[in-house]
Amino acid sequence: MRRKSNYFLLIIGLFWLWPDAQAQSIDSTVLSVDTFVAIVKRHHPVALQAELIKRQAKAERLKASGAFDPKLFSDINQKQFSEKDYYQLQNSGIEFPAWFGLKAKAGYELNDGIYLNNQNTVPGSGLWYADVSITLGQGLLMDERRAMLKQARILQESAEFEVDLALNDLLEKALTSYWQWYEAYREMAVINQALDAAEFRFKSIKRQAIIGEKSMVDTLESAIQVQDRSIRLRKAEALFIQKRNELATYLWLDGVLPLNLQAGSKPELSEGAILNILPENWFEQHPSLNFYRLKLEGLDIERRLKAESLKPQLDLNYKFLNQPSPNDFFAQYSPDNYNWGLKATFPIFVRKARGDLMKTKVKIEENNLELELKRVSLQNKVQALEQELLLSQAQLIETRSMVINYRRLLEAENNKFRNGESSLFLINSRELKYIDAQMKQVELESKVNSVRAKLQAAAGVLDN
Repeated sequence: MRRKSNYFLLIIGLFWLWPDAQAQSIDSTVLSVDTFVAIVKRHHPVALQAELIKRQAKAERLKASGAFDPKLFSDINQKQFSEKDYYQLQNSGIEFPAWFGLKAKAGYELNDGIYLNNQNTVPGSGLWYADVSITLGQGLLMDERRAMLKQARILQESAEFEVDLALNDLLEKALTSYWQWYEAYREMAVINQALDAAEFRFKSIKRQAIIGEKSMVDTLESAIQVQDRSIRLRKAEALFIQKRNELATYLWLDGVLPLNLQAGSKPELSEGAILNILPENWFEQHPSLNFYRLKLEGLDIERRLKAESLKPQLDLNYKFLNQPSPNDFFAQYSPDNYNWGLKATFPIFVRKARGDLMKTKVKIEENNLELELKRVSLQNKVQALEQELLLSQAQLIETRSMVINYRRLLEAENNKFRNGESSLFLINSRELKYIDAQMKQVELESKVNSVRAKLQAAAGVLDN
């Protein structure tokens, strides 16, 4: 309970719940990537809609199961005319649908009237019966009720994979937005740091120029550097605000209340290598492939149902009859008291059935072709992203080393400048190289994390 309370306190601390609320800045607020993903998965409308898919599929399966529910029935038919009781027919009981084309029914008939049809005549105390009907031809191995229930089960399993695909797609876009926000923040921080250094250098050179130790040209050059970096900082700040607003589109509370990211919030710094190794069974467990496999299973059920239509319809019905006795219910029961029937039909050319079966077989072939195409597409896409991730990682490692080396060169040049052995031009040149290297590092850090998210989404494991 405490953990849940802390979670919502974190949300309130990071965001304003109402768009028109007064803004506050918490400079120490860090929105980590794990916290961001947790909020998106729990509160984003798309994530909540994905969960509704599961509930809908569960409802469909419950609906299909209803075809096998026992059913109470009662049929009453009465005719009165010219103050005469022509007839009154009553038939009530319970019906039990079974699995293999079998249906059982138990009931009670009570009929009377002066114009009662002879075949409806029953004893005065009524007639109890037990009716068993079975399909021996069409519908014995598969019928519409069983097909609907099996397909509802497949639909429920497919919903799980459909939700995984939706969440993978959502998280890929959300993480791409997060790392773009990260890149904009880090670039702004690099330029801000460079501006502080330029302002410090300008003030120092200005003081030295006043006492004649430096020329006024150096003062002008250092002032231009301050102006240039101030302009770059304004541009970086505008980009950061844009990326922050884009990131906020993924932040919701319970899927109904959009949240605003505070101005003082900042991303979690990316450190070290993040080389991702996919699970060994990612290909076999991929939601898209499992979705196609389940679709194929559903089409096979449809094929079996259509194949049943090629058989003759042969329905056998047998009804046990019994006249109840007050002392012994089965006292007058006899196996000779029964009612039975047989119904047989078969279209001569069965063209409709053959056409339906042919269409289903075509659908199966189409699904198999789509499945093979998806297999190859996924393998190629994942392999390409794996190579891109490896190359980006290698570039990032080299760039980090290059940043360290440029910083050392800048520090050495600053020492020489303080000793009068260098010029402001060389200092600015070294510093620009250092800034460019830092910007390249930030860009690669964002790219590596974005490619990793794309790789995991392509492999269908980002949600997990």
